[in-house]
Amino acid sequence: MKRILALFAFGLVTACQTPGYDYVSRAAPNYPEALEYTDVVAGRFDGPAGEIAEQEFSALIRSTELEGQPWFVVLDPDQPQGIYEGDVVVTGYRGEVRRETERECVEWDAPFDCEHHAIVEKECVKDIVDVDVRARLTDPAARRIVFTSVKGGTSEREDCYDVAEYPDTDQPTGTVGSTRYETYSAYDAPYGMIAEAVPEAVRLFRFDIAPYMASFRAEIVTNPLSGEEKGDARFAAAVKATKGGNFLGACAQWDELAAAYPASPGILHNSGACAEARGDMAGAHSQYARAAELAKQIPLLKDKDAQVIFDALARVNRGRRENTLIDEAIEVGGS
Repeated sequence: MKRILALFAFGLVTACQTPGYDYVSRAAPNYPEALEYTDVVAGRFDGPAGEIAEQEFSALIRSTELEGQPWFVVLDPDQPQGIYEGDVVVTGYRGEVRRETERECVEWDAPFDCEHHAIVEKECVKDIVDVDVRARLTDPAARRIVFTSVKGGTSEREDCYDVAEYPDTDQPTGTVGSTRYETYSAYDAPYGMIAEAVPEAVRLFRFDIAPYMASFRAEIVTNPLSGEEKGDARFAAAVKATKGGNFLGACAQWDELAAAYPASPGILHNSGACAEARGDMAGAHSQYARAAELAKQIPLLKDKDAQVIFDALARVNRGRRENTLIDEAIEVGGS
């Protein structure tokens, strides 16, 4: 059954960011070829804690959704369209050793009634294990590797031991000396710490294997680029409204200005930004393209002043292309 997806929602940027309009849209995975594989399973992962990687990847496949709908549909686990498999490698096992002092109660007269405080010096040893999980998507029918990706994960454990005790003379407490760094053999890394680091790495594959919802910003031109923009006070008012968070008021102003000045690139761009945030990608593309064409015709216009226009045109082109790929994948996967 075909899944119906709501394309866009929009919001406002927060203070101190480049003025514009934030919205949420679908984005293709880092490896777009993964869109062709919606019937996949997790296979064997070699190396230490490889079975953990396999379990976590299986869970990732089961939990992956796009706008509340499962993305992967496994038709036959014994004959999947694609298999994710790989290995786990320990890339580092290191330690940090530091000393610090704390004021502690060393003798109690009664519960919650400390009789005697002392300064206790502790040695704290932190072990750190770094791992890489490599996953490759294999097409068993074609007998080829579609893509390979590597993600890293880290786990830490720290233990502190009392090494000395001093009389409390109201001296300051805290770190004693400098931290000592040590490097150990990766072969000696504790299995438990490897197993703790693997899930962190596997979670990062979410953005490689399937589309996801991402935040985008349709920035506006804040400095007038043409005489009409400089001469009409509504341009500055609409920029101010945008900075103040008045999306509806600002966009109503930009649309009105675009009708009045159809040859002003900054105004056309800003009206296009409103269209983009509303989800009208075709309308936004048309206005961005026209704005870019007009900006190129302005003598002595610095590239940086019009860069936001060219960036927006590239962003919308990419977004429209990615959404087409996602729609095609949904059609195939749902058929």
